[in-house]
Amino acid sequence: MEELGPLPGLRGKTALVVGGGLGIGLSTARMLAGQGVRLALVDMDAERVKAASDELSALGLCADVRAAGAARAAVSDAVTQLGRLDILVNIVGRGNAGPTVDLSAEVQRAVLETNFLHHVEFCSAFAQAAIADSRPGVITMVSSLAGLVPFPRQAAYGAAKAALNSYTASLAVELGPQRIRVNAVAPGVVRTDRNTRDGDADRELLQAIPLGRFADQSEIASVIVFLSCDGASYLTGQTLVIDGGASRYVRFWQ
Repeated sequence: MEELGPLPGLRGKTALVVGGGLGIGLSTARMLAGQGVRLALVDMDAERVKAASDELSALGLCADVRAAGAARAAVSDAVTQLGRLDILVNIVGRGNAGPTVDLSAEVQRAVLETNFLHHVEFCSAFAQAAIADSRPGVITMVSSLAGLVPFPRQAAYGAAKAALNSYTASLAVELGPQRIRVNAVAPGVVRTDRNTRDGDADRELLQAIPLGRFADQSEIASVIVFLSCDGASYLTGQTLVIDGGASRYVRFWQ
């Protein structure tokens, strides 16, 4: 499902998709392009971002989002090349599963940087640009079910995503008067290019999902695109859980 019907208020807008080179990010970028949105894509892999930007006639920016100044540079380049920015979608995130006592401080710090701290920098740079241009804006970040319920062996990852959920709510209150909406989506288990899911452990996990399957990345992307359109114009400060009902199912907690 890479195409949606026309959504209000998207055609002619501009968007920066952080993590737009693959997975949920690429799926989101394709859907936004299908709505007539002009795009800038950020990815740390040069070949990947070039392929995606060539496919979508987008501006491709190769950057490690954890690097100092990377967010501000990406937003500045996107504004310069596209003329303005209306939408920020930040999808970059990755965990390091394992017992907390076995993970070094450096690894856990990297998890926090990858899953939370760079979001703060991108949101700040985007908001400053939107306010300076006297434009409304929309920010959507990708959190995780792990930020809402405890996941053993992913303590730092869950903490980073919980911080992201809190940041989303606080930033929405702060930026609302400037006509900037801020939301997050919290997926459960998603099939992506990196995560195809298979094996006995996955069959056991499926039993805890009322819909009986894992999400396709396009199912997450379609919600992100909806949050970017005028149909969601009164929706802000929310973390929308997209987990097939897993967090509502009592067996999930056993």
